[in-house]
Amino acid sequence: MMQLNALRWRLEVLAVRHGLWMLPGAVLLLGALLAWGWWLPSQEAALREALSMQASEQLSTRTQAAQASAPHGAPHSALPPAARADAAVQRLFALAAEHGLTIAQADYRRQETGRVGRWQVQMPATGTYPQVRRFLRAAQAIPGLSLDELGIHRAPVGAGIEARLLFSVWFTAQAPAQRAS
Repeated sequence: MMQLNALRWRLEVLAVRHGLWMLPGAVLLLGALLAWGWWLPSQEAALREALSMQASEQLSTRTQAAQASAPHGAPHSALPPAARADAAVQRLFALAAEHGLTIAQADYRRQETGRVGRWQVQMPATGTYPQVRRFLRAAQAIPGLSLDELGIHRAPVGAGIEARLLFSVWFTAQAPAQRAS
């Protein structure tokens, strides 16, 4: 009991000497230390758990969607057929024109290996950076399309930018029995 009175007396002397602001400051400091040592780690653990659950749910949803669209678990069966891939290449150029890009020349290459094939399209495009970004966003909607390379450099003064784009449009190749008929 005697020590508590001595401690109280010392605190009162400190409060008188240094002002009453010291007491709320000490309480705030103690609260901050408690939050840093106990509350923040528990919140971080709860956040990590929620993120891992969300990631596992998204993975299971993607897996179920892939299995539903691809019978027998074959990843290539989710790709469009060759005829639709040809239309996708044409759609790519239409999108470039819609977004104001100028394409002087394009190189095409068709490759088929087994069940999967692809159109590889290399297109240098001239325009502004926002036009190229909008075009690339819109092109994401084309089934089976992948952007393989993207190179951007400044064009001569006032001409915007020149983008070197390399796309692949993936498709399912026809089986040999289907080609004969």
